[in-house]
Amino acid sequence: MRISSKFILTVSAAFVMCLLSSTCEKPDNGENGKEPEETYSDIKVVDGKVRFYLANAKDGTRKAMGLLNDSFSPWKLKINGSDCELQKTDDGKWFADAAAASNETYNAVLYRSGTGWFPSSPFNSVLIPLSQFQGQTAMKYFPMYASYSKENGNKLVFNDGFAVLDLSLKGKDVSIVSVKVSAPGGEPVSGQATFLPSKGSFQISEGLYAAVLNCTNEGAYAPLTGIDTPRRFPIAIAPGNYSKGLEITICDSSHRMMRHTVPAGSFAGGSVTPVDLTYAPDDDLIWYEGFDTFVWGGDIMKGTAGKGLAPDGDKLGITDGTARIGTETPKTFVDYDYPGSGFIQSNTWDEVNGQNLSTSHQMSETYVKSRNLQDWIYLFRCQEFQGLVAMALGTTTRGILCTPPVTNITATAEIKCSFKVCFHPGMNDALLVEVQNGGMITEASIDGKSLGSGVDAFPFTANYSSFTMPGTTVSIPSTMAEPKTWHEVVLKISGATDGTRFYIAANSSNSGKHGMFIDDIEVRKLSEGDGRKGNLRLLYWNIQNGMWADQANNYNKFVEWVKRYDPDICVWCEASSIYKDNTNASSSSRFLPDGWPNLAARYGHKYSALGGKRDNYPQEITSKYPIRTELKITDTNVSGKPVSHGAAIQEVDVNGRKIWFITCHMWPQGYGYGVSSANQEASKAAHEGNYYRQWEMQYIIANTKNASKYAAQTDWILLGDMNSRSRQDNWYYNYAADDTILLCQDVILNNTDFIDVVWQSFPGKFLTSTQGGARIDFVYASPSMWNCVEQATILFDKWTSASKSQYVSSFYNPSDHRPILVDFKL
Repeated sequence: MRISSKFILTVSAAFVMCLLSSTCEKPDNGENGKEPEETYSDIKVVDGKVRFYLANAKDGTRKAMGLLNDSFSPWKLKINGSDCELQKTDDGKWFADAAAASNETYNAVLYRSGTGWFPSSPFNSVLIPLSQFQGQTAMKYFPMYASYSKENGNKLVFNDGFAVLDLSLKGKDVSIVSVKVSAPGGEPVSGQATFLPSKGSFQISEGLYAAVLNCTNEGAYAPLTGIDTPRRFPIAIAPGNYSKGLEITICDSSHRMMRHTVPAGSFAGGSVTPVDLTYAPDDDLIWYEGFDTFVWGGDIMKGTAGKGLAPDGDKLGITDGTARIGTETPKTFVDYDYPGSGFIQSNTWDEVNGQNLSTSHQMSETYVKSRNLQDWIYLFRCQEFQGLVAMALGTTTRGILCTPPVTNITATAEIKCSFKVCFHPGMNDALLVEVQNGGMITEASIDGKSLGSGVDAFPFTANYSSFTMPGTTVSIPSTMAEPKTWHEVVLKISGATDGTRFYIAANSSNSGKHGMFIDDIEVRKLSEGDGRKGNLRLLYWNIQNGMWADQANNYNKFVEWVKRYDPDICVWCEASSIYKDNTNASSSSRFLPDGWPNLAARYGHKYSALGGKRDNYPQEITSKYPIRTELKITDTNVSGKPVSHGAAIQEVDVNGRKIWFITCHMWPQGYGYGVSSANQEASKAAHEGNYYRQWEMQYIIANTKNASKYAAQTDWILLGDMNSRSRQDNWYYNYAADDTILLCQDVILNNTDFIDVVWQSFPGKFLTSTQGGARIDFVYASPSMWNCVEQATILFDKWTSASKSQYVSSFYNPSDHRPILVDFKL
């Protein structure tokens, strides 16, 4: 750490233009205000006047930030409290004549009125900003100070009263969102200050907790372009002694974060402290949000002592502030309970439900970008406060916070999610946390106290795991005015993916007191690698129309996705191309199924085989191990009643162990096979689709697992899109016991010893295999194979989370089904 031991004050009119720029040019001589090279003599009194020449310090703060003035005009100058006219010599030197002082003490300030940095005097109540923006010129005319010294003679050398932390940051392929500087010792880092000429420095009178450099730049951020090309991030901070140093928190656009502590020391006004870092978040850090870009509003956690800043003094209601663009520099001090925004999203759930924050927000588009909120799902009934988010403040209806999907998970992982929560006074509800779209909660605690452990302790429904905690579990403030205490919630989660996201809300949607404050959401990885257990990985997926969604992209995303999970064996339903480049294709131009050997080779599978193909929806198996097709099934022993999408027995030789896969895809319609369009509604009413699926499954089981010729075979896996419900899930569906929708699965459950791998892995839980709320895709295993199962799950990750196709409304990208992943230890 390098800190100036001597106070030298400089002037700079172009302060913020380069305050946050990535490069800082050296100034030239002349009107840019660089200190003249001539040697000056000491002051002389002539006709009661003393002439001072004006200069910038050679190594002052604004030079370090590349913001030297090109001129001292149109600044105003006071020396010893009196206005002095700024003048210029014929050879370009700036000077002013001041009234002689008998004690030879001369204190000067350069300033601009009406800038908002001070209310009246540039010596008193000057604001060192909490919020600073990269590339913004808001601080261009911040006042500068100088004092006479014999060392400088008849020069007044101007500099700033604040200190500068000059962060130089290296990195590659990452974009910086914010840099926050705070003091672990509790000292103020920004706020309202008085300039003390005797010390050549500011002294804080109303302190704030941090200084934040916002680098969002309307979504362009501040890219780091290489290890050898650092980018500079100078930040103005309050001078003073920091007993435990300064903590720098750097956040990037992918929601990762790095912290660094500058050692304890004194930071003098006008000093520049260089800090050179390489951006390197902790390896285990997956996702972070500390709401560092939330700088408006009071410090509500401190109660009445918690002042804050806002663009103006008008206290906002839930629908106010929408005209603010987010990059205004807050210069007005406000009370602790002043919100920095109205509700970020509409107060009407119908306008938010099914949307995300990028497509549905009440605050302005530029505000959303300035807070880096574009990828959030919900901040419903949420408001900005200083360094945190407030939910359901001043309303009797609950708010909802839903993060973007977490990132930096390769396949599946065990993770830990922690966040800070404080309930509003009068809270009479429970805290609800859902882990959505991937992952199951296995442990929960509050302030280190366990609130349950084991998968069975936490409900899982469809695609989310949930945890509730009564508000009475922790202390609740009696009034908003009192100082408040944070409580830390910690969740451990298994099977998380890059689609996992966190939903935080009050548990009840009824009228009541549901409010809370949230801060410091942090997700860390507990397990390394791809989450694999065992030595054989099976991946099954109905890929909808031959992975039609990625066909025009040459299947590049599909291949990348498969390689992430590195399966040893894959089974694909709907494995035939029906379209080409999002249009109907002739049979001669369809890439799949004939192209499967080439496509499989791209994700590392040497072997592939097609099942019984009788229409456009067959099954394909690919593998790292040799495949032999034992049987293909298309027709049955009854004319006009085929196995609609075909089936097969495929033998895979895994290092000498022969595993037999029965691949199938059952009839998908509510009406029966071959029923004319005129009779389809009547057929649906008679449940003929369910009966046809029952017929197909009976034929498949009879001719595969239960056929006498295969009696010696013990290692079986039956899998596919069954287009039917299982009785084992009926605790969730609540169908009548004799409902025909259960018939197809009953054939398997009543006539084989096959074990439903997903159901058996998660007893008492329901996992959906579709983008809706149904489980119709199954992997069944014989007892010998079930005994080898190490883990099984339905994958809920970022890429396979479907969105409606832009081409055909009934299709999804990438599929309307979800994959199933099973690890075996053979």
